[in-house]
Amino acid sequence: MAVYQGVRLRTSALPPATPLPRARAARATGATTTTAPRLRPVGLLMAGILGATMLGLVYLSQTLGANATSSVINDLMKEQKALRADLAIQSVQAVQDDNEVVTFAREQGGLRALSARITLKAP
Repeated sequence: MAVYQGVRLRTSALPPATPLPRARAARATGATTTTAPRLRPVGLLMAGILGATMLGLVYLSQTLGANATSSVINDLMKEQKALRADLAIQSVQAVQDDNEVVTFAREQGGLRALSARITLKAP
């Protein structure tokens, strides 16, 4: 326990207490009928920040989704272009291979070409 060494006993009495001035009575005013809670400025600021944050997140998700879709579309377009080029090359090779197959069949297999097509008329 701490003790303050400078404390002395009071030998004289305290001066008489002075009366405090009386406060004036407040005038009676009409009762207010608005009991709805007010929106304080801090609450309004927080609501604004929350709304702006939510709008920003929606904008960000829409932008990222659109960019991802554009990226996928561009990749598919490049793949389509490459597949069309491969198809053109393979169709040319198929025509060349057809001639080689016919030549190989005549030489090695002893096969001959078929005669012209015969068309039958319906009775």
